[in-house]
This record gives sequence, structure tokens and C-alpha cells, in this order.
Amino acid sequence: MSSGFIRQAVLGATLFAGVVLAGVHPVLAQDLQALARVDVSRSTIKDGSGDTVNLRLQLSQPVPYRVFALNDPPRIVFDFKEIDWSGFEPGHVDQSDVVKGLRYGIFRPGWSRLVLDLAYPILPQKAEMRVDDVRGTAVLDVRMASAGQEEFALKSAKREEDGWALPKPTEAGKPKQRQLGDRPVVVVIDPGHGGVDGGAERDGYEEKDLVLQFARELQEAFIRTGRFQAKLTRSEDVFLSLPDRISVARALGADVFLSIHADALAEGSATGTTVYTLSAKASSTMAAQLAEQHDRSDLLAGVDLSNQDDQIAAVLMDMAQRETGVRSDMLAEMLVNGIAKSVGRIRKRPHLSAGFTVLKAPDIPSVLVELGFMSNKSDLNNLLTARWRGQVIAGILNALDDWTVEDAAQGRLLRQ
Repeated sequence: MSSGFIRQAVLGATLFAGVVLAGVHPVLAQDLQALARVDVSRSTIKDGSGDTVNLRLQLSQPVPYRVFALNDPPRIVFDFKEIDWSGFEPGHVDQSDVVKGLRYGIFRPGWSRLVLDLAYPILPQKAEMRVDDVRGTAVLDVRMASAGQEEFALKSAKREEDGWALPKPTEAGKPKQRQLGDRPVVVVIDPGHGGVDGGAERDGYEEKDLVLQFARELQEAFIRTGRFQAKLTRSEDVFLSLPDRISVARALGADVFLSIHADALAEGSATGTTVYTLSAKASSTMAAQLAEQHDRSDLLAGVDLSNQDDQIAAVLMDMAQRETGVRSDMLAEMLVNGIAKSVGRIRKRPHLSAGFTVLKAPDIPSVLVELGFMSNKSDLNNLLTARWRGQVIAGILNALDDWTVEDAAQGRLLRQ
């Protein structure tokens, strides 16, 4: 067993007395790319001697995790870097009288949750993840023991904030200074839609699935260069509100924000890749229609943007349209040129602008890449073709290389 590997694999976030786990900064969770799976046949929750409960999860690979308690009613909660729960049978795994039931699934992009409903309060006393150096598998063993109501209430009130799985802000929350060229550029890729918001749909294909596939391929290509860090706002089919996408990008330390879409038009026709930047006034009727459509999707999913939009717009008029707006426009032009050179052709007016809520981060250069229109048969075929997607990705990589050099040069001029 490699203790060094365990330190990298395990994210200890318990706050209970007597429970000490090997800790790493939450950002290291991004290093584990493959989806871990639970071996149901070797996983159990059993009562032990002396009012104890023992949980054992057999995993296909180690994952970062944390464990904490919640009261009213009493529960023990486990959060993991995302796990594939396929075949997980609670009736077989849960053999405990203390654990009345359990629930599991995705609770935020990239993270899974397991909840144990308790007959009476118990608290973790010892937790350990052991790694098999030969097979690469891992076993999580947690020993829990009965606790009084007062102790349980006290311990359940102490846990980390909801953003525990995201990198912490630097310098007491101040935005970090740009040092593009001195370190890998952080590109946050935002696959549009997700969860209850499927986006456009044609011939049995949903936009949310197509753009997620593209985003994963783009992320991998960025990482392979060694010049970029690439992160996704969502890695699975989950819903994120438009303001939340901006918040996640900022929490991930984004230098650049790329929102990926593949819409469909209810009326008229359009084809080809388009790159959008933010403006108070839309540059075309189609741009205005798409911006309204994107924001309406958020409303249909149960998110009220009315107040949020006004607040962000006020900040935007004061800040984003100055330095960030100029940087975003330059990025859009380079993306247009890069994709056109790689694919061979692009729209007649490939750079448009409109009031997209998802582009309203005042401190992050942001663009929306409309890969194509699912309402156009040729564009849909392109989206389904690996070769075409690879060409677009190559164009985006070349554009980001050019942009980081030019952006850094202009930044030095501004500081002189």
C-alpha cells in the first residue's frame, strides 16, 4: 500500500473528534478523471458490537471524499468525487438495524452523495481508505458508534461550506492577478443546458448531450497540450442555472470562459459555427432570439433571473465592457479565425453579440461558441462526426495559443 498515493487520493473533510483523514487541497480532486464504480458484492453496512455500525465500500479506484452528520432527522452523509452507482442494491448492502435506509446519486457536477438515514444518532469514530497498489482498487472503511442527542446535534452543526469541493479564493477572496505565460492558463468550458433543461432537440438528439460530449473532448485536448488547465462547469447531465455557471467558473479560477451550445431556430434557417460576445444591444435578430431563448430555458427550469440580471448588468456596464469586454472581443475574433482555418469555412457573419446572461462575468473574458444549428441537417451531421469536432477543437486550441500571447502583451502595455 502506498501512503503517498493515499494522500493524493483521499480528501478528508470530517469535523468529528477522533476522526482524522489524510487531507489534500480540494483542487486535487480534478486529477482523478475516470469514474469510480462500486463493487456491490463486496460492499456492506453492518451492525457491530457495542452499538457500532461498520460501512465498507469497495471501489474500482480511490476517490476524494468527506463524511459529516446532519440532524432532524439524524443522518450520516458521504460526499465522493463522482461514483458510478450502477447495480448498487441498498437492500443487499444495508444489513444494519441502525441504518433505516439509504439514498445515493449525483448532488453537484462531478460529485456524488450517499445518505444514511438513522434510527438513532451515531457518529464516525474512524475512517480509512486503503488502496491496492497492484489492482488500483480502493476500500473505504468507516466505523461509527452511538452518540447522545446533544453531542450529535453539536457535531452535525459543524461542517464545511457548500463550496468545499471547489478551489478556495486566493488572497482573502481577491481576484488573482493574471500571469498568463508564467503558468498554465485555466480554461473553464461550460457545456450548455443539462438536467431538466435539454436545450434544442432534433432527430432524437438533445443539445445538452452533444455539447457535453464536445466539451469533454475539448477539455482532454487542452490538457494534452500541457499549456492549459481545462475544467468543466458540469461533467454530467445535471442542471446549472446561468448565474451558477459564472460562480463555478470564478471558483475554479477561470482565466477564460467558453460556453458551448448547438441551438436550433424555430423560424428561418442558419448554419455554421458562430462565436458570440456580450453586448447590451444584439447585433442581429438571430442573436437576440438566441439570447432570449437561453435565458428562458433557465426560467423554465425554475430559476428566477429577474433580480440577478439587473444586478449583474449594473456591474457589467461599469466594469466588463472596459478591459474584459475588449479582451473577450479579441478572443472571439481569434476563435473565428482559428476555427475557419481548421474547418475550412465558417459563417458569413461569424462574430455576433447579444445580452447572454452566461457571459456577464465582469472579471473573466467570456465567449459563447455556437458550434452549429441542430435545425440544419448538415450542422447536425457535423456535430455527430468525430473528425469535424476534432477540426473545431484544433482551431480553438490554436486560437487560445494566439490569444494568450497577445493578451499578455497587451496587459504589459497597460501596466507600463
